[in-house]
Amino acid sequence: MSDDVGPVLDELFAAVEDRLRRRPDDSYTVSLVDADGDADAALEKVGEEAVEVVLAAKNDDPEALTHESADLVYHLLVVLAARDVDLAALRAELRERR
Repeated sequence: MSDDVGPVLDELFAAVEDRLRRRPDDSYTVSLVDADGDADAALEKVGEEAVEVVLAAKNDDPEALTHESADLVYHLLVVLAARDVDLAALRAELRERR
């Protein structure tokens, strides 16, 4: 059985929300979302990382697939936070589809 990633996602999402709220100058997360909440840079990164996930899977490279999947999840969390979509809403949607 795999580890429960729920707490890790909760912590990461909380960190993303905190950075977007506090907006530290040196934050990569903040650089993905402008002051008006425009998440174009984050959206571009989601697309880029999705392609990299596909390529890693196609090349049967488990290490790269793991790395790129983590990048994709992080950037997706940034987009969700920028658009005020709570992680609980994502969980509820996934539960409904289960």
